[in-house]
Amino acid sequence: MSSRAAAHQPTARTAPALTTFQLPNGLEVVLSPERSSPTVGVGVFYRAGFRLEPEGRTGFAHLFEHLMFQGTTNVPKPHFGNLINSAGGLLNGFTRHDYTAYFEVLPASALEMACYLEADRMQFLDLNEETLRNQVDVVKEEVRVNVLNQPYGGFSWLWLSQYAFSTYPNAHNYYGEFADLEAATVRDAREFYETWYGPGNATLVLVGDFAEDQARKLVERHLSSVPARPAPPTPALDEPLPKARQEHTRIDPLAPTPQVAVGYRTAPFGQQDHLPLALAARILQDGRSSRLQRHLVGEQQLLLHVAGGPHYPIGDSFEFGGPALFTLEATPRPGVTTAAAVAALDREVELLAAEGPSAEEVERARRRELAAYHAGNDSRLGRMTELGVMAAVHRNPQMVDELPQLFSEVSPADVTRAVREWLRPERSTVLHWQPPAAGSRQ
Repeated sequence: MSSRAAAHQPTARTAPALTTFQLPNGLEVVLSPERSSPTVGVGVFYRAGFRLEPEGRTGFAHLFEHLMFQGTTNVPKPHFGNLINSAGGLLNGFTRHDYTAYFEVLPASALEMACYLEADRMQFLDLNEETLRNQVDVVKEEVRVNVLNQPYGGFSWLWLSQYAFSTYPNAHNYYGEFADLEAATVRDAREFYETWYGPGNATLVLVGDFAEDQARKLVERHLSSVPARPAPPTPALDEPLPKARQEHTRIDPLAPTPQVAVGYRTAPFGQQDHLPLALAARILQDGRSSRLQRHLVGEQQLLLHVAGGPHYPIGDSFEFGGPALFTLEATPRPGVTTAAAVAALDREVELLAAEGPSAEEVERARRRELAAYHAGNDSRLGRMTELGVMAAVHRNPQMVDELPQLFSEVSPADVTRAVREWLRPERSTVLHWQPPAAGSRQ
């Protein structure tokens, strides 16, 4: 075997055990015992993400992330967090395009308590007028802080998709229109909860220090009693690929300097170009030796900053189950227009498509990708999240442990083909983000 071929082989290691099963009420369960420390990660992933929320209910996916921490009829609000924290654990939640997740990381001795608490809020969430109004106000304030009163607020992660896509699921305001949030009633919230938060629309993931048979008994004891509620139909997400580049400009009164983002429609999960594009992202912008950093930030002094990749800046190459963007985001140097920055990005992407990457570039990208993979997968929270996403969004948790081998098989020719097919100007949308004094593109 040549030294180069040997370099492509993933580090030999034994993946933790992995078992999947389904309860009679429809709940999907993933167990991954790994006993290096006396801790466990518990996650529940509901297929209730941003782009799945119904029309007229913008912001409901994120609103429910808040409501799910407001207590149940059995465990009032203060006690839910107190029980986890007093056991030495931590808890949180997060909303993404295709799912919303809730998790606890805590001592293994508290596993049964976590199973009980998750079963309880899957069935007995306390939805009332006071809690709803309070959390609507909290979400509105979050929007003000993170978007409306923040320079570059929501730039490439909230606004770009609204220009790049045309259908409601892909193009609406994920944070929520204030009118929709303010109009929400307890009845609306109850209907959303009953529709999207049943066991048939969820995946439970347990990772850590437990015996598989013990964990299975705990899951069955506490979660089998949750009444079955069927999964709702998934809205149609597909839409045609663009045939010509679109360019848009937004004026941000708080932005001190211009920025620009280019969003290319990217290969869907499972398509042959999906993993090669993840490596292409690292070849283009990850680290000082990457092409954009070396040429446009260093040598040509055109950009102050550049970053990007599949689904940037929310999520990674595996977060999405439908149409998505491969985004490059750049801050031009003073005196360089956003149009000139886009032209420079285009030249570099076209050069990569024309010449292809070197074997050394692909190997460097692969190593960085796998380093990030192993760093995340070695933690309770990281492995629980990876398994949850793969199970809930893609119905394939086993792929988490297959990724090192799959990435080892990606060749320079694969990367070249993927860049030529997907990172084309006619498949992109450009968003020029300008301060008031630079309100038009130059």
